[in-house]
Amino acid sequence: MNEPTLNFIGDNKRKKEKIDGRIYLMATPCREHREVQFNIASIFNAYFKQNKRKCRAIIEHELYIDEENSLEPDIKVLCRESRNDDIPVIVVEVLSKSTSNRDFGIKMKKYAALGIKEYWIISWELMTVNVYLLDDNKIYDHYKSYAYFASEKELTKLDENELKEVVNEFSTVSFPELIVQLADVFDIFE
Repeated sequence: MNEPTLNFIGDNKRKKEKIDGRIYLMATPCREHREVQFNIASIFNAYFKQNKRKCRAIIEHELYIDEENSLEPDIKVLCRESRNDDIPVIVVEVLSKSTSNRDFGIKMKKYAALGIKEYWIISWELMTVNVYLLDDNKIYDHYKSYAYFASEKELTKLDENELKEVVNEFSTVSFPELIVQLADVFDIFE
């Protein structure tokens, strides 16, 4: 008699990346992580649709580089308006404890080498968006950080200079007419 085989839902679909030939299996993101991913993709896609742009924000879709490297960014923004390749205009990573070292390290270097103009690293726990821009030497420079303050009480803890830096919205460099509301990014269902 054959032994039954246990198949777990999602076993074959487990998120993984290959970096310099090494396979990294990734844990399933938490609810807050997923909600921020969805919110960002929705913001971009609503803008693209409204403005009839040939662009899409895609969640967790492979970014094949070569036989040794295949990344899976949390979000990649592809545009087919001026070029016909699969290099994103923007890549977004939402931090997880298990992946943050790679997001700030080797993945950042791989994205830069591909020529991806904008790289965002978002922390749903700190409610921050850090934007990096590619320089002429294919290295990311920190451009700006944006922090969301969900309550007036949080703002009372800031000094006068810090208060001057507080914003509720920002424009993307690649799509300057797109205004991103921080409240929409961090609209996490509780």
